[in-house]
Amino acid sequence: MADKRGFKARFLEMLGRNDPPELVAASFAVGVTISFTPLIGLHWVIALVLAFALKLNKVDVLLGTLVVNPITIGPVSALALPLGRFLLRAEREAIAHLPWKEFFSPSFWTTAGPRMRAVGLQWGAGMFLLSIIAGALTYVVLVKVIRTRRAHLAAEASVPPGAIPPPGSADDPDDPAAT
Repeated sequence: MADKRGFKARFLEMLGRNDPPELVAASFAVGVTISFTPLIGLHWVIALVLAFALKLNKVDVLLGTLVVNPITIGPVSALALPLGRFLLRAEREAIAHLPWKEFFSPSFWTTAGPRMRAVGLQWGAGMFLLSIIAGALTYVVLVKVIRTRRAHLAAEASVPPGAIPPPGSADDPDDPAAT
């Protein structure tokens, strides 16, 4: 699928084409790390503050914050909550037994308040741990991908169009092993 390859090439080009791979990866990884924090609504503000303070590529940092979004927050939260419970050595809160029909009444929040705070703390702890893991993995993987991509592009650029490939290369039309 040429379209998928085109998207990948455009995406990698968009990620700071002239910046060093480490800077590009660090910028995107900081955005990813922020996107996994439970500070929903503040991601872009925090991202821009860190981008300016750390002298990172602002666009790449903001692109990274889009990893966790309204579509992905459900699956990420489903992973973060049990992870947070494990980290805090907490028991599973019995949210299913709350009087959900009284959700809009003050009595619900009086009853549910302590349980909801406990669940929120567990979720937040899980999200913070996921943010550190996701940011570190993003940096490591992205540095490798960018370096590989740039090496490939440099190799393509070093062979002039219409040049005869060296004997024995995969592009040599006279080599029976290349077909």
